[in-house]
Amino acid sequence: MDDVNGKTKEIGRRRSDSRTQPQPKRVGGAKKKSQCNGTIEIKIGGEDSNGGNPDWKLAPIRDTTAGKILERLEILEKRHLEYVHSHQARLKARLGESEEAEHEFKEESNQIKSDIYHLASHQKTGDDAIKP
Repeated sequence: MDDVNGKTKEIGRRRSDSRTQPQPKRVGGAKKKSQCNGTIEIKIGGEDSNGGNPDWKLAPIRDTTAGKILERLEILEKRHLEYVHSHQARLKARLGESEEAEHEFKEESNQIKSDIYHLASHQKTGDDAIKP
């Protein structure tokens, strides 16, 4: 597809010129060509170009007494720590499951290795099967 006056039109798969040209109608803007591979760097227009948090906006002023601010901070801290502690409990439970699975795997693996060793040693002596 190609952009002509805000409308798109079909074009063939092959292009006569493989180099891309900056098109001011696209979102963002084209910058200078990169020195390493000749491509054009595209910058999406962002409101905060200083690398700050673009989600932070000035909020309306609430009750700013020291007691209210401290109360809101304590509520925030309590909610966050409840989340973190419940997440840690889930991680510990999963760790326990993982350690149990590892233990079962090692036991079964060692048993199979032992069976193979006994089978190989009995075949050298002429026995066809391991007798319990």
